[in-house]
Amino acid sequence: MGLEILIPIFGIMIVLVPVIGLTTVFTLRLGGKPFVETLARELRGSGGGSSTELHFKVQDLAEQVEALSAEVHLLRSGQDFDKKLLELHESPTPNASIGVR
Repeated sequence: MGLEILIPIFGIMIVLVPVIGLTTVFTLRLGGKPFVETLARELRGSGGGSSTELHFKVQDLAEQVEALSAEVHLLRSGQDFDKKLLELHESPTPNASIGVR
């Protein structure tokens, strides 16, 4: 009884497995390809705009970097000035030993 039931099941599977496989491949190929192409085109299209717009963005970023660099330079100058003032305040002055104010 066991082998008599398996023969028709395997016979049906021999036909159904390739049919299901081909159906899946053709469905993905014909249905998925337009979707993937549309998605790729949209991703390429939203990549950053025109080259002039990109040029202006890069130029704006370069100006911001220059402004930040100038601010850092001013901060360093202020920090150096503060450090010199602290060094002068901490070191004893020659007039302090003789009592002159």
